[in-house]
Amino acid sequence: MSIGVFLSHNSNDKPFVRKLARDLESHGVNCWIDEAEIKIGDSLVEKIREGIDSVDYVAVVLSHDSINSPWVQREIDVSINKEILNKDIKVLPLLLEKCELPGFLLGKFYADFTNVENYPEALKRLIQSLGLVFNSAVLNKEYKGDTLFDAIDKAESAGLFVYSAPYHRPFQYLGMRIDELSKKLNVPVNEGGNIVLDNENCHMILWAEGNFVTFVDVDLKQTAPQYMHLEFDPLPALGCLSINPAELEFVRNSTHCHTYYDHKKALKITVMCQDNGSPLNVGFGTKYYGE
Repeated sequence: MSIGVFLSHNSNDKPFVRKLARDLESHGVNCWIDEAEIKIGDSLVEKIREGIDSVDYVAVVLSHDSINSPWVQREIDVSINKEILNKDIKVLPLLLEKCELPGFLLGKFYADFTNVENYPEALKRLIQSLGLVFNSAVLNKEYKGDTLFDAIDKAESAGLFVYSAPYHRPFQYLGMRIDELSKKLNVPVNEGGNIVLDNENCHMILWAEGNFVTFVDVDLKQTAPQYMHLEFDPLPALGCLSINPAELEFVRNSTHCHTYYDHKKALKITVMCQDNGSPLNVGFGTKYYGE
């Protein structure tokens, strides 16, 4: 099972966090970013908890900017409380700049990234603290391709933002029982045996075969209108749903449709314009993976 790490950071430290995320992902770690830095809403604490509940570790990137950030402070508070109460998550301080550690982080393991030349050793210590074997070859590879951070940046530039639950990473619903999911989301199953969720930004259908969800369709209303004869960039659509393009194999492309495989999850993902004048649609399914 993959290890998940929530990267709590201030937006001013993004260049470092992007590099760290790439190196962690190259070791098989699933990195979750600080959504609160992307969109601040009334349910900020709830969104932080949703992200933290989905990972094994919270890595707090400590700098002069982050220790003064109220959003990073909230994430640390939630993480520390969860660590104390449940013991099912660990908080890892990552020192990016020489600064005074918050009192409740004193005495904890921390990786020292304050010296650029010490980055390989600090990364090795962090990787080993996650219970993984450090692969030095990762640092000798020139990264090519887009990461989750790149996709989110493109989403922001396109006027989109990272969606929170229940539209966050919709592939999570695949394989779940439709009746149990109905109770979890507090949404009834319709006459066709499916679940439909809708707001001003997204229209999502959880399609079921028998008792289990086999396909998820998400219309991104903010991208309308699109046209089937015009090229489009799929990265903003992936970014706003927190889908990491670095984990996908690009399979094929036509003007109106981009197709990817996620081999870790045995998943087929499509980003497409289904009809002229419609918004972009992102589909997730396991049925036709590999075809």
